[in-house]
Amino acid sequence: MARIRHLAIVTDNRERLVKFYTTAFGMKVIDGVGPAIYLSDGYLNLAIIQKRGNYKEGLYHFGFEVENIEELRPVCKELGAKTDIQKRPANREAEYRVHDPDGTPIDLSQHGWPV
Repeated sequence: MARIRHLAIVTDNRERLVKFYTTAFGMKVIDGVGPAIYLSDGYLNLAIIQKRGNYKEGLYHFGFEVENIEELRPVCKELGAKTDIQKRPANREAEYRVHDPDGTPIDLSQHGWPV
């Protein structure tokens, strides 16, 4: 069964959001791959992304930890995903990405995130 494991938030001030989530909710800064600052409560992770280009502030994407990418490919296609499941760059936590029928990006990972 797939589980939501991370949310990504775009902000114009990463340090402000990191301080908010670590202070208010006790989240911890964890190691991660890529340009974000990563936080965890031990189960759910947040990727705090600095706003750049045409990114809109707010929730940017979310991610599922899944058991088998290959089994998921035909299911996503059949259910109207805007894109095929695509390989992500090596400098990201999630290995794959797909866009739901409305175009929302969804990261997919078989190895999960650090906790």
